[in-house]
Amino acid sequence: MDLTLNDEQIAFQTATAEWCRDHMPLEQARNRPTDLWDQLEAMGLARITAPEANDGLALDHATEALVFAELGRFLAPIGLLSSAVANRWFDEPFDGKVALALPSDEPGPMRVLDPLGSAAVLMPQPGSIRVFDLPDSFTDQISGKRHVTEHRATIDPSTMQSRQDWTTTAVWAEDAAASLHLQLLTAAYAVGCADAARDMAAEYAKLRQQFDRPIGWFQSLKHICSGMAVRAAVARAELYYAACALDAGDAAAAFHIAAAKRLADQAALDNGRANIQVHGGIGMTDEATPHFCLKRAHLLQFIAPADAALLLA
Repeated sequence: MDLTLNDEQIAFQTATAEWCRDHMPLEQARNRPTDLWDQLEAMGLARITAPEANDGLALDHATEALVFAELGRFLAPIGLLSSAVANRWFDEPFDGKVALALPSDEPGPMRVLDPLGSAAVLMPQPGSIRVFDLPDSFTDQISGKRHVTEHRATIDPSTMQSRQDWTTTAVWAEDAAASLHLQLLTAAYAVGCADAARDMAAEYAKLRQQFDRPIGWFQSLKHICSGMAVRAAVARAELYYAACALDAGDAAAAFHIAAAKRLADQAALDNGRANIQVHGGIGMTDEATPHFCLKRAHLLQFIAPADAALLLA
């Protein structure tokens, strides 16, 4: 298993980061361009590991994890996670965005993340994934009345949600690797979120001054920023190893992906909190950007969470 990045991976990673800075800055997380999804599709970011027969790039999961970590740094749409998984594991390509549903028991309503502009929704199941139709309206089974689907904000200002009753299953992929793929990409988003919080705190520590010195000069702030850097580095290392394990068909891939998700979630949460602490009073306000990272970190915890029993075993 080669853990050294090749030139193609570095180029893809760099190009993604530069594109995100220009077209999807974190500061504009509340007001994304209306054509953002079309731009993401044009970049091929929803089809990195999809087969060439489905207009995919047919690259490995290691490359995809690196790219999605950069996307996570800029709070890319949640629908990109489910779309990438759906395009990889189903023979028929999906036209447009696929929303993501949090697991629920039938016949209770599904909580659908990033439903705007989606015609289908993917729900992870233990060892498999399911894809449902996503209608714009639904019929109340008790009253018989027709209702238009209502979209509401989540804790993450960049992500909307809706409630939907279970519908007839469109397709079902009974492959354990499919659910692992979703967990891996969600971990990559969390790693990017931890990186964003780290960088935001470090930059502010250089600019903000107290007692005629940047606050980063004080040892207590240095320790906070150093801890953020260590957490992000550890999570990224495990993420890349887990992605390589999935590519190699390693028997322990499920464990490493769960470990990557656990470390990435914790790094994103802890770094998000530390970022607000470094920013002091301004960090607690809605007009500042530090809370974006922390709120996205909280949302990612609910998507493909790590199995504690697997990790403890």
